[in-house]
Amino acid sequence: MNPKHSRLASQAFVFFLILFALVAAAPVFAQDAVTVGTVTATGNTVDVPVYVRDVSGTPLGRDQAAGSKIQSFSITVDYSPAAAVQSVTFTRAGITAALSTPSEGSPGTSGTITWFASFDESTNLVPFTLNAPPPGDQIAHLVFTLSPSAAPGSTITLALGSGTVLSNQAGTIGETSPGSLTLVNGAINIPNLTLAIVPNSRVIEVNGSTTYTVQTSSNVGSNTTVTLTSSNPGIASMPASVDIAAGSHSANFNVFGSAVGAATITATLPAGAGGANATAELTVNPATTPCTIPTAPQISAPATANTGTPYSVSWAAVSSATDYVIDESTDANFLTVTSTNVNATSTSFTHAAANRYYYRVRARNQSTGCNTASLNSNAVSVLVIVAPVAQTRVLPVVGSVPGNFGAYFKTSVQLYNPKSTAVSGKIVFHTQAVSGSASDPSLAYSIPAGKSLSYADLLPAMGIASGLGSADIVADAGSPFPVLLARVFNDAGAAGTTGLALEPMAASDALQNGDSGVLIAPADTHFRLNIGVRTLEQGVGFDVTVRNKDGVVVKTTSKSFGPTFFRQIGSTEILDGYVLAGGETITIQITSGSAFVYGSTTDNTTQDPSVQFAKKVE
Repeated sequence: MNPKHSRLASQAFVFFLILFALVAAAPVFAQDAVTVGTVTATGNTVDVPVYVRDVSGTPLGRDQAAGSKIQSFSITVDYSPAAAVQSVTFTRAGITAALSTPSEGSPGTSGTITWFASFDESTNLVPFTLNAPPPGDQIAHLVFTLSPSAAPGSTITLALGSGTVLSNQAGTIGETSPGSLTLVNGAINIPNLTLAIVPNSRVIEVNGSTTYTVQTSSNVGSNTTVTLTSSNPGIASMPASVDIAAGSHSANFNVFGSAVGAATITATLPAGAGGANATAELTVNPATTPCTIPTAPQISAPATANTGTPYSVSWAAVSSATDYVIDESTDANFLTVTSTNVNATSTSFTHAAANRYYYRVRARNQSTGCNTASLNSNAVSVLVIVAPVAQTRVLPVVGSVPGNFGAYFKTSVQLYNPKSTAVSGKIVFHTQAVSGSASDPSLAYSIPAGKSLSYADLLPAMGIASGLGSADIVADAGSPFPVLLARVFNDAGAAGTTGLALEPMAASDALQNGDSGVLIAPADTHFRLNIGVRTLEQGVGFDVTVRNKDGVVVKTTSKSFGPTFFRQIGSTEILDGYVLAGGETITIQITSGSAFVYGSTTDNTTQDPSVQFAKKVE
């Protein structure tokens, strides 16, 4: 049982113990009534109303003084057999539906369920109609979902339990049975299955065939065999039986007209399913023209297809065929099928769900005076799968841009394909201070097996003269990632370079909502610190806490950035004017979204850069 329901049930139990201790034992002649409705199921879901009749002269009611109105309910319903019920809810309805209550619950176990509620008389008076005709006013309803084992022709009894009580708001006056309360039980009647043959008559020519459908009044709970007979097998012949699949209510069968005349077709359900029967008529006329029976087509289809993408099932044209019927099923035995008539030799299918789908086709000759059909073709299947999607890795910072003190920073990228087949994809650049979009510049790559590819300065290779931002490495759908080495460096010309390597990072490497990460400021002012943020698709919000070397909090602030957004700025700016003295720690607490957060430290003398990423603190 749900802990909340258990707590509510315990509170209700204590409430009604007090109620019973206070209820007067004096005999009462007039009786209010609680009634559970009796209904006939018309489907899998059954709505059963619950009523209360307020009768004058009882301890509680609209004819009594304030404080003696019917304002609280505890109604228990036992249902049997419990196995016939898959689930049940017990909730307010009718005159209580629009009321509000601070105390309400519906605990239950297999075979029983209770609804209890209490309403404030001064603000939510329950609007009973005094002496209303039976069964009174509806105050709640039970909604049952029947299980497949609920047998046609059976009854589910609905009995009000002895714990059923009506009381005033305070719980000091109560009505129970026996005494001042009448309990009227109900039931759910599940009707027997009925059977029909559709259509109820057909006319064909000799040596022709036609299709009938057997239909039950509701879905069967298990595979059900319907027996088929002909009053004159020499005129109308058919299979001895046809199966209606579990969860369905119909099945098709073919009838062949062997000779001129008329016959009655009878379908009968098994005794365990009610034994209902139905009939249909078949009239076989002389053939006006010779009707050729087409040969079975040969069908073909792709082995696989992607969800949401159309694919074609096709077959070669069959001589004398006027049209074709294609069956689709998720069952290799075609116990349940969806049939489509087509005039072409192919048809298209699209499925949103991954599954294996089976197909077969038959040719029909529906020319004037003819109604013949071939045997079913061979069966083929198509495995519908979720299409592979492009994968992405992130280089949180790339650039080709001048820095302070005469520095000039560049980004080189090397790609290597260790696979035995080619890999392909693209590098997408997102400039700083602007959310990424589909129009951002990109550079496609395709690398044969075992080959390498390199860019001495990534941005100029993409046609971007200068800039600072981040880059996504996007592998084409189904393609692995190449091995990638990126280096951010200060190009000092003849004096050489100083720099660092960057690893491409997956989205899972980013700080996520609820994570904390830490950056450590340089130990002294011989270095300068920039802080960079690269967000993912949800953007990011985070709190910043700066502590000095002694652990004292010296600055707090909060920041937020949009989706696919990059920004690298000086520490003083991102810390809202706080100037680092040296050795501080900067704690990043993610409050929404996700992002890569890093610190870029540069030697003011040599322009030698280094980088630290704020990793999740475990």
